Amino acid sequence: MSDENNSIFYLPKTIFGSKEWKAMEEREFSMGPDALLDELLNQKTWSNVEILWVIKRMIYFYGRKEDVLSKAPTKRLMKNLNDVLRVFYLIMDKTDPELDDNLRSYITNKLSDATWGINQRTREYLYKLE
Repeated sequence: MSDENNSIFYLPKTIFGSKEWKAMEEREFSMGPDALLDELLNQKTWSNVEILWVIKRMIYFYGRKEDVLSKAPTKRLMKNLNDVLRVFYLIMDKTDPELDDNLRSYITNKLSDATWGINQRTREYLYKLE
């Protein structure tokens, strides 16, 4: 017996299980992801569901094995990364979420891997490559 704020596993629900998310998925399936993205890009502001849907698309394309984005200019990709990090920074600062240990561990692991190139050892290595 779960109430409306908890999932079947008694964990707090997230945006991904919400009615709004399901409606977004239905829009994606009916009009196609590219058309939906074009529609969102023409809006001035996005809802939380729309923001997460765009992040989900970014994860999909940045994680593809075929490296379609390898043809993009490096400076543009770095700007994209910087923009995403700024958003993440603002959200973490504003909400200061309470995270369970598993999620905190996952975030720590991914951020630790992503620091390659900004610590002194790897920066020195990169300078030597120039």
